[in-house]
Amino acid sequence: MTPGESRFVEEMGRYLGSMGMTPMAGRMWGWLLICNEPEQTAADMAEALQASRGAISGTARILASAGMIRRATRRGDRREYFSAPPEALESLMRNGSRIYTDLRLITERGLAAISDRPPEARERLEEMRDLLAFVAGEMPALIERFLRERAAHHRGTAEMSSPMAAADDQPFTIPV
Repeated sequence: MTPGESRFVEEMGRYLGSMGMTPMAGRMWGWLLICNEPEQTAADMAEALQASRGAISGTARILASAGMIRRATRRGDRREYFSAPPEALESLMRNGSRIYTDLRLITERGLAAISDRPPEARERLEEMRDLLAFVAGEMPALIERFLRERAAHHRGTAEMSSPMAAADDQPFTIPV
């Protein structure tokens, strides 16, 4: 691993660690995003990340359940292969959308539980419910828009919007 790659992997580890995952989950995901061979065995990752195979195995369960990596086997090979396919980020975003919906439903139950309280006592939960409902409602359209524009970019026929189009219809640039 080059020094730049190592910095990226460690930074991803620190970031996901600060977001409630383990630093190893961030390091592993970071490595799978940049490694030359798109599929890595636990032994490959243990060597690259200087980690135990047990740490890799446990972390793989966390990342797979979050939809961030794919686990696969090959016929005639007892090893498991891990990858971070491009659609993993889409899966992660769709999972995030479900989280917003779940939190909104919990918030609504909280509001029902305090329905006899004065409006000012319900204000925080109402604001939280409204924000969660907004984000959950917008997320699917945002993901679909990204996928459409990414597909257009990959086809080399990025759509051009007219100057009079609404802001939501304006294309965004996908860094290459």
